[in-house]
Amino acid sequence: MSSSLPVDCVAMSLTDHPPKPVANLIYQSAPAMFGLMFGGKAIPILTDLVQHSQNRFSHRYVRVAEASITGGQGNQILGVATLIAAESLNQTTDYQTCLNRWQQLRLQFVDALILNRLVRHDYPPGTFYIANLAVDSAYRGQGIGTQLLQYCIAEAATAKASHVYISVDIDNPRAQNLYESLGFQVIETKTLRLSQSVGSRVLALSLDSL
Repeated sequence: MSSSLPVDCVAMSLTDHPPKPVANLIYQSAPAMFGLMFGGKAIPILTDLVQHSQNRFSHRYVRVAEASITGGQGNQILGVATLIAAESLNQTTDYQTCLNRWQQLRLQFVDALILNRLVRHDYPPGTFYIANLAVDSAYRGQGIGTQLLQYCIAEAATAKASHVYISVDIDNPRAQNLYESLGFQVIETKTLRLSQSVGSRVLALSLDSL
């Protein structure tokens, strides 16, 4: 379904886009994962990370879907995604500044025992990774997520990337169907058996023909 709103997709600017609503949407893209990573301080930590430059949630990598809403002041952020070159995906310098020592130890523990077994962290040079796609609950079902994905794909193609990658929870067939409708294909599945099987699928889109 196409959006009835005139939506624009743009690179985030700290001047034009307040970090907290962006951080809230990033959190909504994977609340269980961010709860493991950062505990009850997830949104404040993400808000801080968005304002820094050397981490995967930095404003440098955030792409925003925005629209002018009747009765609002300026443009409203309706959705976000992050678009990161493979070479920048594992930047962690800002964690030393934004996380205290205990938070850093927690993240290292969760990363080693859980996230490394569920989420792929490395991709070939010359490719991009799309992550943290989320749309405000009041505006879902209007094609905004599709517009954000198409914007990110077009940007990666302009940068002469060979492929774009994205991952999806194994229990989220709706999102997987959306990605496959845009040409992505499943290339890898990572699972971990806890009380039930959890995991993710990695999908790739070749840009050679675009």
